[in-house]
Amino acid sequence: MMNRWLSPGVAPALAALALAPIAAMAEEPDASARKIAEKVTAEGAAIFDTFNAHAMAATYDDAAVLTTYKKEDGKLVREVIEGRPRIEEAYAKLFKNPETIKARNLVDRARLMSPDVLTIDGTFDTDSLKPDSVKVPFHQVRREKDGKWLISSMEIYLTFGK
Repeated sequence: MMNRWLSPGVAPALAALALAPIAAMAEEPDASARKIAEKVTAEGAAIFDTFNAHAMAATYDDAAVLTTYKKEDGKLVREVIEGRPRIEEAYAKLFKNPETIKARNLVDRARLMSPDVLTIDGTFDTDSLKPDSVKVPFHQVRREKDGKWLISSMEIYLTFGK
C-alpha cells in the first residue's frame, strides 16, 4: 500500500538521494593511489622531455613489458617489447629526432591492488605546448621496489580514428 504522504514520483527520488553518497564513495578513486600515480607519471613526463632513453628505461622493472596497439589496414596490431634493454632501445629509436616539447600525463584512474602494486589508467599528452598534440591513452601496472614505483607493464594505444 502506498504511503499517503508521498506521491508516486517522490519515493524513487528520495531513494536515489539516499543512495547517492554510497554511489559517490564507490566511484571515488583511492586518494593515496592517485597521489602516487600523479607523482610517478609527472616524473615520467619530465624524464620523457629530456629524450634520455636510458633514464626512461630506468623507470621500468628489469622484466617489464611494453605493449603498443596500433591500427594497420583496419586491423588492430600489437607489438610487444620485453625487458628493460629492449625498452631502452625502443625509446632511443623514438628519441632520434627530438624537438622542444612539454609532455604531460593525465591520470584518469589509479588503484592500489595491494600495498606494492599500483594500476594507472590515463592519457599521455605528447606536447602540452600544442593544443592539437597527440593524446595517447595508456594503462600501467607498477610495483614498488626499493622505494621506487617501477613499471611492470605498460600498454599504449595508438588507435586513432577508424
